Amino acid sequence: MQIDSPWLHRFAILVALLALITIVLGAVITSLLRPLAGPIAASPAAAVPFEFWHHIAGEVTVVLMLGLAIGFSKQFGWIGLGIGILDGVLGARAITNALPQLSGILHALLAPVFFASIVAIAAMTSGSSKKGSDPIEDTWHPSLRSLGLAIPAIVLLQITLGASYRYRALGVLWHILNAMIVLLLILIVAVFLIRQFPQHPTLRPAAIALAVITSIQVLLGFATFLLLILLPETSPAVVITSVLHVTTGTLTFGAAVVLALQIRSNVGSAVMSPA
Repeated sequence: MQIDSPWLHRFAILVALLALITIVLGAVITSLLRPLAGPIAASPAAAVPFEFWHHIAGEVTVVLMLGLAIGFSKQFGWIGLGIGILDGVLGARAITNALPQLSGILHALLAPVFFASIVAIAAMTSGSSKKGSDPIEDTWHPSLRSLGLAIPAIVLLQITLGASYRYRALGVLWHILNAMIVLLLILIVAVFLIRQFPQHPTLRPAAIALAVITSIQVLLGFATFLLLILLPETSPAVVITSVLHVTTGTLTFGAAVVLALQIRSNVGSAVMSPA
């Protein structure tokens, strides 16, 4: 589904950056409201400006995503637009007040999916995303193509567990345990791709980016956990690390989707040699 369109590629990058800013603002709001439980009739004064700009940025992003979907002219773009609209509905105050846990978790889950859909369009409209002249034969068991799909799935599970912890639906233990699984799986696949295909123009950069972002994400997660033990939940240090943790989690999922696309594009099924 690669489309070599420089202007559409640049526009997708712009929309992705705005979507990321929206997610950062949302993470600030969540961090400031963390101690509150149950329906929130009015946000604390510190969160009001962030809430205003979060909604404005979200609305602008969805409008720009409409233009991106029209320009991309593929079903994938319209699916991404639908996810963005649904995420905006879940973030509406009427929904969050009625179902604070469920709507909050789903809102936190769909935001990185929306971001990743935009990043995927940016990747598919880049000239460098075209299939290489020497496709790689998939000889792994399980296959690289299967692992490429498994990585975004397990990262999305990790995001869900993190959101469930922030909204008091689950304890932090499951989030920590799954983080180790995510890190191990990503490092195994990334190191293999980097070492076995050091000259590949798309697989190697995608693998390096995912490994680096994931490593930073795990470190930020443990830093946030330690600070939550030592400091009040709304202290500046906790808020900053929490926001960075949510942001890099979104970037991790986006990088995982890009790597999955590159594997799908450049790695072919193993060919059985004749007896």
